[in-house]
Amino acid sequence: MHFDLKGAPPRVSYLKRIMPLAKELGATGVLMEWEDMFPWSGHLAPLAAGNAYSKQDVQEIIEAAVSNGLEVIPLVQTFGHVEFALKHSEFSELREVPESPQALCPSLNSSHDFVHQMIEQVMEMHKNIRYLHIGCDEVFQMGECVRCRTQPRDTLFLHHVTRVASFVRARWPSVTPIIWDDMLRHLPPISLEQYRIGELVEPMVWVYAEDVYRFVPSSVWEKYAAIFGRVWAASAFKGAFGETQYVPNAKRHLENNMRWLQVMQAEAPKFSGGFQGIAITGWQRYDHFAVLCELLPSAIPSLAVNLLVTSHGYFNQSLRAKLNSALSCGVFVPGGGMDRSSSFLSLNNDPFLFDQFSRCVFPGHAFFRLLYRLSTVEREVAEAVAMIRKDKGWMTDYNVRHNFSSPLRVDELTVDHQRLYHSVTSLVRGAKDALWEIFDAYTVAEWIEQRIYPMVQQLESISRDSITLKQPRVWPRRPFPILGDLHRIGLQFSSDSSPG
Repeated sequence: MHFDLKGAPPRVSYLKRIMPLAKELGATGVLMEWEDMFPWSGHLAPLAAGNAYSKQDVQEIIEAAVSNGLEVIPLVQTFGHVEFALKHSEFSELREVPESPQALCPSLNSSHDFVHQMIEQVMEMHKNIRYLHIGCDEVFQMGECVRCRTQPRDTLFLHHVTRVASFVRARWPSVTPIIWDDMLRHLPPISLEQYRIGELVEPMVWVYAEDVYRFVPSSVWEKYAAIFGRVWAASAFKGAFGETQYVPNAKRHLENNMRWLQVMQAEAPKFSGGFQGIAITGWQRYDHFAVLCELLPSAIPSLAVNLLVTSHGYFNQSLRAKLNSALSCGVFVPGGGMDRSSSFLSLNNDPFLFDQFSRCVFPGHAFFRLLYRLSTVEREVAEAVAMIRKDKGWMTDYNVRHNFSSPLRVDELTVDHQRLYHSVTSLVRGAKDALWEIFDAYTVAEWIEQRIYPMVQQLESISRDSITLKQPRVWPRRPFPILGDLHRIGLQFSSDSSPG
């Protein structure tokens, strides 16, 4: 499984509760993506967020994983997705594009010095590991600066990756670098052979959609098998189907993982060493600048289902008892009720698993239950705002700009306003209580600001406008003065605007 920690660190105590749960469900290791939550030091100290883990925190997390029989693989981005570092003025000169902190310039020796320092600090905290993931996915900006634009993009990419991987191999001979595969998919075999990349790294092939072969067709698998002896797969249990999702679609994630089992079975014989494993990723943000997507406690049911499926290789009723026990569902049995012929889980009717797991008491269950309330309130508020601001004709932006409406109609439109406002503000209190034992204050506040506060603003805006619209006791006759700002967008009239 994969923990994406960037910008929102779960409390160490919470991660310690997840480790044994994941092990019970079939996990064998954990891919740790620390990003700005790592306790960077020295020259790299600016990379650490103000709420980053301490070295003791990192040691406790690693020890918790190891004590539960989970192999730890740290992930360090070393080419693309280095926003957490390149956003700082101290490292801005390393950017491929001066205006964007997305990717390093691979032609600068200082870029490699920087990468080496990051790897050294991470390796110092991760003793006796067998693998180091060096990222290298989605290098969107490459071959654009004056130093790089004379070289082919393929050459730039492969030269950088082999240089970083060679550094790891030379410094830590027992450690194998892993890279994301997406930048390799279009590269010709002759280029991969020329750089002997198959001797340096193992690719982790990532596809989070249901149709794996659509993104990695058979021809790519054949190419990989000719270059690499061993390969990894990467699916997802959250963070793959929308940048602003707050609960994972377990149905789609299960289909993704089930498809991966089929692909691995079909493609494994082509590789001399087969598949090393599958990393079930759980993205918390799509990149460093993105808002939060699904938080870890919202995805525990999805994680549980997909760990069981990938560790057992199948999905049927025989897994019900293990799932029930691991998620502490007690006498309540998720899924198809007493009908043993029915589906293990009712995913078509309940793709987010709200109905089937809201009564379980897994770590983070209170937050998971709150999300069901959120989905209901969110829908009610959206419908009310659309009705008030767009569908009905008395509180539109036009009415508000000209302060012209019927007080009777305004009262009719806002009759449910207080109930909705109370529902939203109660979510704020509920979210704080449910998240406080899982995340720090900054993360709790960020999530509430992104998910609930916009509804507060919308409803308060409606409340203010309703008060203003009901104040007049006499109203002007038409026509109203033409809005001055319309001139700016090209609407101009002659001095005589009256009808002919």
